[in-house]
Amino acid sequence: MKKIRWGLIREQISVQMLVRTLNFFSLSLFILQPAVFSAVGMLLSHAAGNAVPDLVYNVIGGGIMGMWSGIVFTSTYDITGDRRNGLLELIVGSPTSLASVEAIRTLTNVLAGFFSLTLAFLAAMGIFGYSLRGANLWGACISLVLLLFAMWCAGVFLANFLAWSRISGTFVEYLEMPIAILCGFMFPIRILPQWLQVISGFVPIRWALEAMNESLLGMRDLHFLLTHWGAALALSLLLMAVTGWLQKKVQDKIRVNGELSSI
Repeated sequence: MKKIRWGLIREQISVQMLVRTLNFFSLSLFILQPAVFSAVGMLLSHAAGNAVPDLVYNVIGGGIMGMWSGIVFTSTYDITGDRRNGLLELIVGSPTSLASVEAIRTLTNVLAGFFSLTLAFLAAMGIFGYSLRGANLWGACISLVLLLFAMWCAGVFLANFLAWSRISGTFVEYLEMPIAILCGFMFPIRILPQWLQVISGFVPIRWALEAMNESLLGMRDLHFLLTHWGAALALSLLLMAVTGWLQKKVQDKIRVNGELSSI
């Protein structure tokens, strides 16, 4: 078993955090955009006659939306920038594998997205005086960990997808809103048509997010939670298996062509 290189992880996270904090686009993805989505959700909730916005779907949903948007665009733009600057081949040929670099980069992006979610939650507690009384806190915490893991798996998959083929970036950019709708970031998943719920069942984020939302609403049905946690974990691991296959394709391509810019 390979020894975990904590020094590499620490330095890579440090560099990635500097890149994120010094980039206005990244800051707007992780901070401004979640605030906009939450504000729109609150306005719609008020227009529907609710005096107080919904904590789960208006406030936290906006934070989750910001997390997902940040992961989609930052994880994919990192690879695009590497390819444009001629660094992608150097990373692939370096002693540190591309898989390790992308895993650490995506972990940093997930942590940055978690920061936006935390801000949304703290704002809800401070401004609207929300209370977690009655919430299933242990269930929400386990669901949150699985949600972050599912986000990380999705980010690593997207990054490797673009490393394998730059043409795929054209399609990846259209994943932001469809996944948000399929997973019910800002509304209960049960209001979707049945056929869309079936499709969303293949996305691990949906299961972890639904378990977290229901836990915050007081759900304590262990069978419900275990089913959702199991689905989220199994689909996330399946996504990582596909990612491993893509990593092998990247290695095969660069051995044949010597570069990754023409794929």
